[in-house]
Amino acid sequence: MTIMRSMELPVAGEGDGRSRRAVVLIHGIGEQRPTGTLRGFVDGLGVQPAWSKPDRVSDNLELRRMAVYQPGELPTDLYELYWAHHAPESSPVQVLAWMGRLLSRGRRWKGSPVAPLLAVVSLVAGLALIVAIAIAVVTTWQHGFRAWLTTPPFWVSLAVAMIQPLTRRVLTRRIADAERYLTPDPANIKARNAIRAEGVELLRRLHQAGLYDQLVVVGHSLGSVIGYDILRLYWDEARHPTFEKVGPAPEAERFAIDFGNPLGLHRGEVEIFQHVQHRLWREQRARGVPWLVTDFVTLGSPLAHGSLILDTPDASLTRRQDDLEFPTCPPMPSLNPAEVDDDREAAFYRTILRRGTQEREVLVGNHGALFGPTRWTNLYFPVRHVLGGDLVAGPLAGVFGTGIRDVAVHHSGRIRPWWRRFSPVRAHVSYWAPLDRPIRTRAGTVEAVPALRRVIGLG
Repeated sequence: MTIMRSMELPVAGEGDGRSRRAVVLIHGIGEQRPTGTLRGFVDGLGVQPAWSKPDRVSDNLELRRMAVYQPGELPTDLYELYWAHHAPESSPVQVLAWMGRLLSRGRRWKGSPVAPLLAVVSLVAGLALIVAIAIAVVTTWQHGFRAWLTTPPFWVSLAVAMIQPLTRRVLTRRIADAERYLTPDPANIKARNAIRAEGVELLRRLHQAGLYDQLVVVGHSLGSVIGYDILRLYWDEARHPTFEKVGPAPEAERFAIDFGNPLGLHRGEVEIFQHVQHRLWREQRARGVPWLVTDFVTLGSPLAHGSLILDTPDASLTRRQDDLEFPTCPPMPSLNPAEVDDDREAAFYRTILRRGTQEREVLVGNHGALFGPTRWTNLYFPVRHVLGGDLVAGPLAGVFGTGIRDVAVHHSGRIRPWWRRFSPVRAHVSYWAPLDRPIRTRAGTVEAVPALRRVIGLG
């Protein structure tokens, strides 16, 4: 019976005529193994049975895709955008210098839930430096320079030197991923371009495969920044309607009028806004716009500290959002640089398509209108008692637009081994940890795994 049933199931990706959904998972920092994150994701969400199938979309021969069939849900193929092999090592000095630059941006940390922790770290570091200098001066003055070799500071230095091999790997192969990708210095451009080019090509091939009707992009940690980048880059390629399907676009017209302010939505209006977004997506598809992405899902996203990680000496995050380089949700209207009074054109503008002697007027989303037809949902563990929760993440609505649905989550699963309870990154890696005991209710948050399953359409 089992063999016959499996034989009756369609082979994922070969086109059985049914509507299908694709999910692209983008991993975070660290020396990830190809398909390892994807397997853990599927197992943690409990979406079984899941079949491991050849990945006929990516050029990376190490990768697989997971085909999932859930009762009452669209057949879903899950892919992984694997990028760790593009991330070169950085020296400990480079990484520590980058971390130092982040810590020195005191004003940008203001209001962050981790600001109290950073204040404590800065205070302790400052006091430690003062004490070390005082000990060195007093020891040298009383006993001479040779005494320095037999006093505690020397042995402290020796201990640090012994610990360095252990910390070096964390700095150069884990935190270095963030430093390389988030810093647009000349030495990092090649790796940044390689990661983005592979991501954009994956989106392009999924759109052109002719197998999928919907596409969901899920980014964890640094993967959420990469997902944001590849979506904004590919949107400009896939935002135009076709001449043959041009017609009335009432949803786009209403959207341009009703949602022209990225900061204009109240928290209670976000769910309604996402329904409007999905109607707009369906209308865009009916008008021949090839864009398949219905949802962007961020987990533990450092974009919560957007101005901290995306500001550059030549342009702030706010300016780049005004210039539509970084799309907001709802979309930012186009700024006319020729107007001195900050005059703006709606995110969906009228233009003319021509074919021979024929002309048709259409509404087209500007190159920053990505989050017109695409919903953005952000899951995060709120910071509690300074060290509790996900210190990397946080709500995004105040940074990238009030149309983002921020969902505060908790996890009721067991923590194994026990010592991970005290790890400051425990929550950050628990968004799809197996839920191996009954759900516990907590005020102000929802259970992470069921929330993640619902938002990506897997029950």
